[in-house]
Amino acid sequence: MALLAQFVVNILAFLLLLAILKKFAWGTLLKLIDERREKIAAEFRGIDQAKEELEKLKAEYQQRLEKIEEEARGKIQQAISEGRRIGMEIEEDARAHARTTLEKVKETAAMEVAKARSELKEQVVDLAIQITHKVLQQHLDEETDRRMIEGFIQEIHTLDKEHD
Repeated sequence: MALLAQFVVNILAFLLLLAILKKFAWGTLLKLIDERREKIAAEFRGIDQAKEELEKLKAEYQQRLEKIEEEARGKIQQAISEGRRIGMEIEEDARAHARTTLEKVKETAAMEVAKARSELKEQVVDLAIQITHKVLQQHLDEETDRRMIEGFIQEIHTLDKEHD
């Protein structure tokens, strides 16, 4: 019986302790647990918001990167086009310079040919005079010499035009 009395006292003490804890500590403990639960939930919401923000930043970064790559491709194409244009200008300038040089060479050659013809005519005239003097073995007057020479030059001139 003593054991039963001891058991009943222990149960009553436990129930009394439970009632005191319920009245004074239970509400506070539940409140602390609820606050902790709310704090953890708020942290999870913060993590979710941070993830969303990170995804937005990642998408924005990707768009910027694509835009930069597109601009870079455009600038490369522009540089290629500019290089081609400059190359064409250089080529055209070189062709124009070559044409100018060729024209100058042609003019110089034509002048040299004309000079050579003139010298050749003078030499032919001199030679004609010498031949004429030798053929005739006599010296005619200056006016007759001149007429013969001019006639000879006319013949040479006519032959020269036929060859051109």
